Amino acid sequence: MQDLTGCVILHSYRMGTSIQNLPEQEVFWKSVWGNLRNAVVGCSAAVLFGLAVLLMSILSVTNPQKVFPQNIATVSAEIYYLPYPGVLPDSPMYKFKAVRDWVQLWLIFDPVQKAHRELLYADKRVNAAKALVEGGKGELGVSTASKGEKYLERSVDTTVGLQKSGKDVKSLLLTLANATAKHGELLQQLMSNIQGADRQSLEASLKLTHSLQEKVTQALRE
Repeated sequence: MQDLTGCVILHSYRMGTSIQNLPEQEVFWKSVWGNLRNAVVGCSAAVLFGLAVLLMSILSVTNPQKVFPQNIATVSAEIYYLPYPGVLPDSPMYKFKAVRDWVQLWLIFDPVQKAHRELLYADKRVNAAKALVEGGKGELGVSTASKGEKYLERSVDTTVGLQKSGKDVKSLLLTLANATAKHGELLQQLMSNIQGADRQSLEASLKLTHSLQEKVTQALRE
């Protein structure tokens, strides 16, 4: 009888213990499931991110402007500064300067360096044109601006030609994009101070600048 009573008490104790341990086991398995779920979600996010990076890399090779449109979108005249023009065309010393520029350009055989030098001459002349027009010498200023845009045209043509031949001139094209924007902005400002036949000449220079800007933009998209 005592043995039977002891078995009953022992059985009751074990059942009570199992019932008490049930919530702890439930909490444990919930914790395990939560950690497993978080791990799966984290891995999935990492895989998706990796696939997105891979897709962006492929698109950047096939069509970089769709992935990095800022290459063109950030083109601005505000971030391009024109160099000091030095001796102006109304100075008796300017003829010597013009000859020096021609000789220096003639001695450059590397086409990339020549394009850079032509751009420098273009920048200096359009800035000189600004100084002349503001100084009341509109006709000479317009003539100087026209010569400057011719240098700019040569620089653009040389650079675009190099790109078509397989030369990496992306950096120079971006510089030319900003330069053409700056030239266009400056020539547009000068229009308010020019009248008559000189104004028509300045409009022709401005039209050329706009066409060069479009040409550079198109080259950057290719």
